[in-house]
Amino acid sequence: MRKATKWYMAVIIVAGLFAGFWSCRQFFFRDSAYWAGSGLSTFLVLLVLCWGCCCLTLYIRDDCTVDLSFISILASILLLGPAGAVVVCTITYPFVVIPSPDGKSYEHIFNTQFSKTLFNLSCRNLSIGIGGLFYNLLGGTAGNIKLPGVLLPALLFILAAMLINIVIVLLYFVIEQQAKVFPTAFQMFFGLAPSIACTAPIGYFLAMLFTMDGGIWLAILFMLPLLLARFSFKLYLDSRKHQYHIVQALTAALEAKDTYTEGHSQRVGIYAERIAQEMHLKSRDLALLKSAAVFHDIGKIGVPDSILQKPGPLTPEERAVIQRHPEQGVRILRNLDGYDQIVPLVLHHHEFYDGRGYPEHTKGDEIPLIVYILGVADAYDAITSDRPYRRGRTPQDAARILREEAGRQFHPQVAEVGARLAEQGLLNRPAAESESDGAPAC
Repeated sequence: MRKATKWYMAVIIVAGLFAGFWSCRQFFFRDSAYWAGSGLSTFLVLLVLCWGCCCLTLYIRDDCTVDLSFISILASILLLGPAGAVVVCTITYPFVVIPSPDGKSYEHIFNTQFSKTLFNLSCRNLSIGIGGLFYNLLGGTAGNIKLPGVLLPALLFILAAMLINIVIVLLYFVIEQQAKVFPTAFQMFFGLAPSIACTAPIGYFLAMLFTMDGGIWLAILFMLPLLLARFSFKLYLDSRKHQYHIVQALTAALEAKDTYTEGHSQRVGIYAERIAQEMHLKSRDLALLKSAAVFHDIGKIGVPDSILQKPGPLTPEERAVIQRHPEQGVRILRNLDGYDQIVPLVLHHHEFYDGRGYPEHTKGDEIPLIVYILGVADAYDAITSDRPYRRGRTPQDAARILREEAGRQFHPQVAEVGARLAEQGLLNRPAAESESDGAPAC
């Protein structure tokens, strides 16, 4: 970890812990009449609900999670005020237990780096606390949740809390990983916005239930349908993961058939992502490219070993067999749910810009730009990799070939970006692999 990152984390932790201490002082030393009424029971139930919502984490990807925590946080803001919401977060966060990305273990305070726990807690405290200041600024008060008066303060709290959270996390990545502010900020914002937009109304309804007769029991019962929805969504995510693992197993089987293509899909994904980033494509396109790279050659599972491993040029008949692999890959993917968007990339990744490619001889703007990016990444890895009939060539040789074929095999703009990145050493093979698989040094 960089020294600047450590200092940044220390500043955030100090500020976040101070926000937690100040909030505890403000909240617990309020009017004793509040604690004599229903205040204590409301506070305790919100503690339990917040802890449970934080523990019900689902992994959309290994690096992306969703949970129900914002429901309880917004309800705490509306019922207890900003100080109370920070207190709820401060007390519950150290006790949160969530599954690991692989689902085989659990992450908790005792097996997580202590500085990371404090940083995450502080990030939440600052987001809630600063957002709460805006909530109070527009007249929001604890327990007053009448419509439409509460809408504007609540909306400003949501926006402020989300932006503060993004800024804190973004600065960490900028300092530690030299990440670009743009488009990372937009990716983080649009990653959070849908979840917040969907859960905010539920948080309001939960708070409203607390104000009714028997509200605490109503609030607890209200969480049961949410748990059912969460369970249903988990089943959906699990089914997607199982499908993904099936196709990964097919890809591994393909690479086991042909040792010269081992790691090919992973490298193509890395190269395609770097080219797409250099061309400032949207994050959605980056995700499509990474998925398509994993599956682009899956159709080769049906190609005979005698053709895949032939140590010489292919005959016209053999070439015709191997040129059917994009269509075979599409047939495999269409038997699985959720891969419709990458079908065009798998089908057309061997098309040429001038129409000489296969299987449909499309050309020019008849196919999307991201397909040409996948094609350049695929060709670049083929050029720089060993084959049964030749040794891999250098990145400089590959850059020259990309430029020579610009406007013919490759999209001119994509070919130029790929060639430039290759010359700059930004399309090198992974270091560990180049040392272990006998590939030529880059």
